[in-house]
Amino acid sequence: MPINKLFGGNIETMRQALTLRQERQGLIQSNVANLETPGYTGQDFNFAKVMQSVMTGQGELARTDKGHMQLDAMEASKTREFANEKRPVDLDQEMVKMAENQLMFQVLAKSIGKKFDGLRYAIDEGGK
Repeated sequence: MPINKLFGGNIETMRQALTLRQERQGLIQSNVANLETPGYTGQDFNFAKVMQSVMTGQGELARTDKGHMQLDAMEASKTREFANEKRPVDLDQEMVKMAENQLMFQVLAKSIGKKFDGLRYAIDEGGK
């Protein structure tokens, strides 16, 4: 049984959210690293907006032929968001964003862990 059917698709959604959080963390770290780079403008994306478009499939392109490559909805959504971001880097704002992003990543990771703990419990105790 695929893992997606086991938890009603929640694991896949959480996986995508974790991936987005990880990528956002990389952008924030890049902003901090380039704080004093002349001409550098901060990069970020609106997590909620990108996640919503991924969940609704708005970032997907229609495949009209089997030979066409499939584009990942997360990648398509993020590239649109980067174009509008032109601002200087503020260290305090980046630190706040980094702390919030790390906290949300930990919450997601714990939620996934709890789902698998429930599965482990059912396997261990189900036959008794």
